Amino acid sequence: MLLIFIHRFLQSFMLPPLNSLIIILLGAIFFKKRCTKIIVIGIGGLSLYLQATPYVAFHLNKIIAPQPLNMNDLPKAQAMVVLGGGVNNYIPEYNGEFNTSAISNTETFVRVRYAAFLAKKEPNLPIFVSGGAIDTKDSEASVMKLALQEEFNVTNQIYLEPDSRTTNENAKFTANLLAKYKYSTVVLVTSASHMRRAKALFEQNGIHVIAAPTNFYSLGYKTMPMLWFVPTSQAMSTTSAVLHELIGYFYDVDA
Repeated sequence: MLLIFIHRFLQSFMLPPLNSLIIILLGAIFFKKRCTKIIVIGIGGLSLYLQATPYVAFHLNKIIAPQPLNMNDLPKAQAMVVLGGGVNNYIPEYNGEFNTSAISNTETFVRVRYAAFLAKKEPNLPIFVSGGAIDTKDSEASVMKLALQEEFNVTNQIYLEPDSRTTNENAKFTANLLAKYKYSTVVLVTSASHMRRAKALFEQNGIHVIAAPTNFYSLGYKTMPMLWFVPTSQAMSTTSAVLHELIGYFYDVDA
């Protein structure tokens, strides 16, 4: 748990908004010449603005997002693997009547919904849901299994990998579980921005991956393109996710 905190804390300095705020702070404190100070602060402010625009977020996401799944490749898979993307453990609206202490957050729910869509096309394809518990008693895997069965009426056999806390562990632990059933080719469901790193890590662990990305970032506002340059929290969140994946790829795959 401590290592996860340290990892996320240090990484936050390389992601918006902290990466831009650090530049602004450095410019304000360490540069004495007025001209240099203004330039450095301006660079920080400009980077903060750009990282929050839908236009920049969209094109950054396109750099790492793969092509959608070719449905003709789906029957080639021996199993499906779905990676968790977090849970929401504050659910007072259910009045304690829900079957778990947490539910899928937006990221995870989009992945589960696409997995259910694919499962309906291949009802005999076993599904492996991967994701542990960090601050809840219920793992991401158990939450995803419940959603697939109770919310989407998926009838496929579902196996749990409930111990992983990182993408690296997702790949290692799920690969070990797949090996027990002699499965070596899987269709992998995760977010488009997450797919490149996840696919590489699974392949490092001996699993052939058919990529099934979902949750592509939409630029939107096609009739009002001027809004592409109006900062939004969603755009900054997407930029942060892309930078997180680029850093993670270098750390997990290239290192």
